[in-house]
Amino acid sequence: MILRIKGGQPLKSLDRTVALAACCVIVVLLVMFFGNDAFFEWAFRRHQNTLSWVVRPLLLLPLCYCAWRRSLGGVMFCVLAILSSMFWFPAPSAPRAEVQQFLAMEQSVLSGGWTPAIIASLAAIVLYGVALVLAFWRRSWRLGLAVAILGAGAKIFWSVAASPGAGHVVIPFALSGVVVLLITLLLFRRRLL
Repeated sequence: MILRIKGGQPLKSLDRTVALAACCVIVVLLVMFFGNDAFFEWAFRRHQNTLSWVVRPLLLLPLCYCAWRRSLGGVMFCVLAILSSMFWFPAPSAPRAEVQQFLAMEQSVLSGGWTPAIIASLAAIVLYGVALVLAFWRRSWRLGLAVAILGAGAKIFWSVAASPGAGHVVIPFALSGVVVLLITLLLFRRRLL
């Protein structure tokens, strides 16, 4: 929710406070994730629940909306939601073998230290997020959609290349996020022009 004053401008100080608070929680979450093995394992066990895979691409909608409304607090809150969504749902009692195989690869990559490959991968993820937010912040839904399509394509390519036996499990989730964004943009395009 974006609070407004008479002129329609967001309450900038509140927006900045929410952005700063969300940034602090993101830093704590990342320190816990990469610095605490028990938390790392717990999060990945819960991430085997594919509901988190469904929710993540859907969280692009509020992220894009908050960027469009130029709410830094909303953007940072959405980033926090995207990062934490991997452990919102309970660990499944019988996870799919392909999901386990793919997540085992991701765990191995993330726990393998700061190699040039992991640095490049994380930089690409951050660059994607920044490009997506900037496109919508500048009110270019076409560019935003192009960035989302490129990001989904890159995620699919990386997933299949890094885990040839199980990477395909990501495809429906990556594509569904782009399809939902496209449908939403088409439904509201007149308001965006």
